[in-house]
Amino acid sequence: MNQDIRTFLQKLLEDAGQTDMSPELTEQMIVDLNTRLEDKLILTAMDHLSEEKQDELAGLAENKAPAKEMEDFVKTNIDNWEEVFSNALDEFRSTYLGAQ
Repeated sequence: MNQDIRTFLQKLLEDAGQTDMSPELTEQMIVDLNTRLEDKLILTAMDHLSEEKQDELAGLAENKAPAKEMEDFVKTNIDNWEEVFSNALDEFRSTYLGAQ
């Protein structure tokens, strides 16, 4: 997990008031949230790709391609990827905080 994502997830836990957990539990929460966030980002990417490119991305995900390879794929194949993923992060945050 890259440092920007870790920082985002730590801030998310703080914003949700989940600050009184043990370091071990906090780390487990971050790992769990990262898994959910990765799923959200992959589904978001799928929504913005052609069918052919969806198949390619699915293949990368199934083969557990390195995050950098998946990131490069998205940057190459989604024109406005920064906006798309910024919106996805905002939605993820809102969903998580709304569930609290």
